[in-house]
Amino acid sequence: MDDGPDCGECVVVCCLACCEGACEACAASDDHSLCGACVLAGLAALALVAVLVAAFAFVVPVRVSVDEASLGRLALLAAPPGTNGTGAAESSFSYDISLGVALRNPNWAMRAWRTGPLDAELRFRGIPFARARLASAEWDRIRPRRREVYRVAAAATESAPMAIGSDGAAEFARERAAGVFEVELVASGEAKYEAHSRRHSFRVSCPLKLSLSTATAPAAFARVKCT
Repeated sequence: MDDGPDCGECVVVCCLACCEGACEACAASDDHSLCGACVLAGLAALALVAVLVAAFAFVVPVRVSVDEASLGRLALLAAPPGTNGTGAAESSFSYDISLGVALRNPNWAMRAWRTGPLDAELRFRGIPFARARLASAEWDRIRPRRREVYRVAAAATESAPMAIGSDGAAEFARERAAGVFEVELVASGEAKYEAHSRRHSFRVSCPLKLSLSTATAPAAFARVKCT
């Protein structure tokens, strides 16, 4: 005589907990739908656990980009004669520049926090000529798949003297004649991610091509990803 479906296996398939009351009801009827629903619920729970592990176990570092840049002045000045230890001619820069540097959190579930100062350094042919602090050490939250933009304006009538050499001076003259200056932005900071105690420092390089802007004719600028 058939005593009805055996739901003991249902409990095993559903990972030990499959609603004992549901399986008792299943055993008392010819309807297997309760066991099927229990199995599906167990598989869904396992899938959810796997997704959460994948979302929080592996960190994707913040991405840095330069979303805005405006150059109002960039001039090369001859520095007074001095001893620099290399015998190379020294020069300095006069500049006026505005920047908008974005930090993007690419993780789809984890929040990120900026936990250290965000600093920027501008270089010409690898030689630093300007430095700026984009943000202080305050904790800024960056939500998943969102970004925060940090803006700063830096200007100086004369930077610290540096040995740019004759090749550097000739390159600057060529770029000035073309109306486009090639400079490098180096950005550095520190970030922490949700469910992770370790802080991660980053330092990226952003190659920029900047044209001079005026109050009536701002130069166009396309977003640059940093590496």
